[in-house]
Amino acid sequence: MRVVIACAGTGGHINPGIAIANKIKEEEKTSEILFIGTNRGLETDLVPRSGYDLKTIEAYGLSKKINIDNLKKMIKTLRGLSQAKKIIKEFEPDVVVGTGGYICGAVITAAHKLKIPTMLHESNSFPRKSCKNAC
Repeated sequence: MRVVIACAGTGGHINPGIAIANKIKEEEKTSEILFIGTNRGLETDLVPRSGYDLKTIEAYGLSKKINIDNLKKMIKTLRGLSQAKKIIKEFEPDVVVGTGGYICGAVITAAHKLKIPTMLHESNSFPRKSCKNAC
């Protein structure tokens, strides 16, 4: 099985991705796993230290303000979508897993456009918390 795991930023996003990768390797030792992250987060240290390959793309969070910096981040993030698509095409994964960070938008969208199955894992969420006022 070939798996791409998208995660970036903090250990709260990266460590679940590494745990998923470790479990996949435990269950199917011949699996190939590739991480996609940014060149700015903890993934640049944690992923290689865990023994996995990491490819990086551009992805940024956006603020609610309309300004030049936000526009630049938006353009770079759109560039990250094409970067993710290229990486995914080259690796040819069976599935793409997103575990958090701004990176997931570009990577999951790219995989979806390429008709590759996707999964999302969010260990930081609490049931019903996000819909407290709406439910």
